Amino acid sequence: MLSFEEKKALFDEYKELTAVPVSLNRTNYHFESSAVDKTTVVRYLHQNGNALIYAGYLPKEETIKGYISVLDADEKNIRRLLDKAIIFLKKTEDGYEEGYSELWFDQNGDVLRLVYDNPMWSVNLPDGKMEAIFKTKEAAEGYLLDEAFFRN
Repeated sequence: MLSFEEKKALFDEYKELTAVPVSLNRTNYHFESSAVDKTTVVRYLHQNGNALIYAGYLPKEETIKGYISVLDADEKNIRRLLDKAIIFLKKTEDGYEEGYSELWFDQNGDVLRLVYDNPMWSVNLPDGKMEAIFKTKEAAEGYLLDEAFFRN
């Protein structure tokens, strides 16, 4: 079991997290770049070494109000949970990280890039110029398929 100091040092290594003191001499760590309203990745790091790490990607019954206790967790498990939480919070409510892209090809070797620019989807030419924009990924994919493009 890691001590309070060891867990705090571990959390402090994550430069994308900001330590925020809260009541009862506890500390939360926020991910300000979250693509959704939720920003608290580490909740209530306490002097006794307990802390809760965000796990909103898991079914509710496997968590404590969307968090997992790391009181007895080792460093490897804590890092794994932190990384999963941050990756999950980078995704928008649509489930895609800002800037996500896919390449689409046609039979002639032409290439178009489908790009998520929250909340829209754009189809871009190789030079970066926008060819079309859509409200949903499904609409953009429909356009690409209609134009005889396919994903590899």
